[in-house]
Amino acid sequence: MKALGTYIFAGGFTLGVSKHFNVEAHFEGKPAAYKKTFQANFPKIPIYEGVENWPRKKYKNKIDFVYCNPPCAPWSNLGGAQKGAGAWRNDPRIKCWRDSFNLLKELKPKAIAIESVPRVYSKNGGRPMIMELSEEANKLGYQVTHLLIDGGFTGLNHSRKRFFFIATKYNLNTSGLNFQPLPTAGEVLSSFKKEYGKDIGYLMRLGKNEIPYLKHCKFMKWRLKSDAHIPVIAGGFYIHPTEDRLFGHKELAYMAGYPVDYKWEGPSSSIGSQIARGVMPPVAEYVARVIKNSITDKKEKEEKLQIIDYRKAPEQEALL
Repeated sequence: MKALGTYIFAGGFTLGVSKHFNVEAHFEGKPAAYKKTFQANFPKIPIYEGVENWPRKKYKNKIDFVYCNPPCAPWSNLGGAQKGAGAWRNDPRIKCWRDSFNLLKELKPKAIAIESVPRVYSKNGGRPMIMELSEEANKLGYQVTHLLIDGGFTGLNHSRKRFFFIATKYNLNTSGLNFQPLPTAGEVLSSFKKEYGKDIGYLMRLGKNEIPYLKHCKFMKWRLKSDAHIPVIAGGFYIHPTEDRLFGHKELAYMAGYPVDYKWEGPSSSIGSQIARGVMPPVAEYVARVIKNSITDKKEKEEKLQIIDYRKAPEQEALL
């Protein structure tokens, strides 16, 4: 089966989707964000920059799955949400959602998934837009799923709550999650050392240079605890639990579900953002898997709209 991505940044979404689909192309903004990192890892996938240059006719009726990661800043705690309820309506980045959604009509795929932060689904966030798109998708013959999920249940080794707008031609079954407790930061770092081997020494030497900086600058920096799970990764803000240094970008990427050999391009100061802005690979793999299963199974749509909330494990919900 074939897939096509929009606004994929450094490639995390594609890394997961490519486990189940052949990715044909990326449709990006102009310029494409983190293009060099993506090309270093996926040199054969073409990138089309600028909405006006997206070759829609070339891929019409040839794509099974469109997956999208438009900018979430209009609703994120670090972005537009600080400007108050309804401010998102005037944010120019909202157009990225519409341009992505319109590919349902223009390419006629069997499914589409659009990811964002949970605030996009809040009453004071972008829910009016989500409901409008849901009605449009229903009229086009798609079942719509509003999926709220903690990525930790998909195999990601840290907690990351996200929202997916999913429209499918067939019924979507979202089973296959793992609700076991997340690994601790200490366990993840131990696993990283085993996989990264002798090169771990480089990260330790790099970290020593940051000790004076940490002593004088505490803003937006948090030390992880070895015996607690890793919270959401929002950039290069975390301090090692037992050493006075920030994490190296290879460590951060590993925490986010990237393989240790994933290549990162651009200034080192940008890599934390590259990691944080994308869909984490294990989450992407899960979404691609359930969508591929829906296409393969071809089960009749059970309802026009289903709302699924897996931000907490079922047993946690029962205790509330």
